[in-house]
Amino acid sequence: MNQLSYTKSASIIHRQTNRFYDRALASFHVGCGQQFFLAKIYEHNGISMYDLAKTGHFDKGTVTKAVQKLEELGYIQSCADADDRRIRRLYTTPAAEPVIETLRQNKQRWDRVLTESLSPEEAAELLRLMTKMAENAYHYIEKGVSESNANP
Repeated sequence: MNQLSYTKSASIIHRQTNRFYDRALASFHVGCGQQFFLAKIYEHNGISMYDLAKTGHFDKGTVTKAVQKLEELGYIQSCADADDRRIRRLYTTPAAEPVIETLRQNKQRWDRVLTESLSPEEAAELLRLMTKMAENAYHYIEKGVSESNANP
């Protein structure tokens, strides 16, 4: 394969990751679009939709759509917050357990696939650098969005 740009490489990894998770979770009717949210809700039972959106820098519409699908499948439930009824708290149900276990196993497998030809040091450095790139992208877009909103 020829030398790729950062964005093209990231795009290929993203698309292949989506295909991998779609296949791995197909029997549960959970796709790549919901797996991140289900895992985060499981890790942080009682998380609000707002905080769930913040964890992955997602917009409200994306979170709402994923949460609705997971609720329809019976993997999560939402309840009004005891102190502020406008806030919806999200919890996994017992039906989510096998999905979470499959997700955990496949995440480990996919990480091994992606780092197969890397030394442990290279894998750690790659993760560090990709994290910085993700932060750069997020901060650039957020700055651009706020600047363009300020100057119509």
